[in-house]
Amino acid sequence: MFVAQDPAVRHAALRRHRDALAQRIAQAQASLALIEQALDCSHEDIAQCPHFRAGLAERARTTAGDA
Repeated sequence: MFVAQDPAVRHAALRRHRDALAQRIAQAQASLALIEQALDCSHEDIAQCPHFRAGLAERARTTAGDA
């Protein structure tokens, strides 16, 4: 990535890497939020919690668009 002699090529590669990293960070943050929601849930079985289930459904919708 850094060995490209042409600055435009190097910048394009850096932008691609930045964009991919930003996407992975956003996905990790969404996963973390879901885990925190599960940890904060007062239901004995989080699978029965409507808030957690809504969070799972939202996560499935947003990740389906990434595929």
